[in-house]
Amino acid sequence: MESEKVYSLTDGVQVREEKFGLLFYDYRGPRLYFLPSGDLIARDFFDGKHTVAELVELIRAKHDRPTGWISGRVSQVLGLLESKGLVHGQSLC
Repeated sequence: MESEKVYSLTDGVQVREEKFGLLFYDYRGPRLYFLPSGDLIARDFFDGKHTVAELVELIRAKHDRPTGWISGRVSQVLGLLESKGLVHGQSLC
């Protein structure tokens, strides 16, 4: 995971916040994907304006977890979303 990477939704994908976390809807399928993340990742993270490092810091500020643990989990989640074709990452550097 690159900490200076930003993520955006792929064309044809929408996301909305739910009580359990995020709901991704892929119009190309159509398919639904549930991300049980609670309030850890906001929908607007996928607007491509915030880096992964900023997301990790926001989560760390809310929850008493080590930064390395958070980074690992965030990397896992973003990798899964990217492998499903729901989001794509772009390095700022």
